[in-house]
Amino acid sequence: MLMSLTQVLDLHSNDLTVVPTRAFSAVKNLSVILLNNNDIHSVEPHAFHGLTSVRLLNLTGNRITTVVGNAFSELSGRKEVCSAVTGRPDYYSTYIVYSAV
Repeated sequence: MLMSLTQVLDLHSNDLTVVPTRAFSAVKNLSVILLNNNDIHSVEPHAFHGLTSVRLLNLTGNRITTVVGNAFSELSGRKEVCSAVTGRPDYYSTYIVYSAV
């Protein structure tokens, strides 16, 4: 029950390395996901499957080198995608998605 009511998920600074496929399928009402300042290097396909209420996804301060083309495709209402995926693990990359409510 608690998982289905969760709207804000703050997992910043947790040493996460991958955002796996359907990572948040149990918490479909999320509006804010904070994954910043981890060590994420990969965002797998359909990582955000079923999330229709997300308005802010923060992945800044990670070392993202792999983003599968459809990793963010299921976030409805996307307005802007800002990315600086360098492909170089010695540089921190930035990847933020803002989407409409």
